[in-house]
Amino acid sequence: MGLFRSPTMAMFLLFLFTVSSALDMSIVSYDKTHESKSSSWRTDDEVMGMFEAWFVKHGKAYNALGEKEKRFEIFKDNLRFIDEHNSENRTYKVGLNRFADLTNEEYRSMYLGARFGAKRTSLKSKRSDRYLPRVGEALPDSVDWRKKGAVAEVKDQGSC
Repeated sequence: MGLFRSPTMAMFLLFLFTVSSALDMSIVSYDKTHESKSSSWRTDDEVMGMFEAWFVKHGKAYNALGEKEKRFEIFKDNLRFIDEHNSENRTYKVGLNRFADLTNEEYRSMYLGARFGAKRTSLKSKRSDRYLPRVGEALPDSVDWRKKGAVAEVKDQGSC
């Protein structure tokens, strides 16, 4: 109850909620009007505001001196990648998530697990033609397996 004694604090929390909600929905409403833009059109203040809202939303805390500045630079690089990717004519869009302060290498080492060798042994058995289309069979251009209930939502397995 003591948290909202100050009207200034209540307004600040309302502002943070509004900004984080807008950022959370921004990828959903990404459309053709954003195609020619990249992070070069974003001001430093805008990027810092996005970083601060993202920081609060994902409950981030950095202990080392200078770590927040380092993570902000990584965040900016990832935001630039997101903007460039989404400006192209792709079948999917990308957005900010809880990993936006990690480099590609950090993400790979923490969440993709160990690689035990690039070479795999191949089975000497004959490949089956069971899943090849048959002559005269009409196949759809695409299949959305989510609509058919064949796949579940994406789950985070952490560093499993």
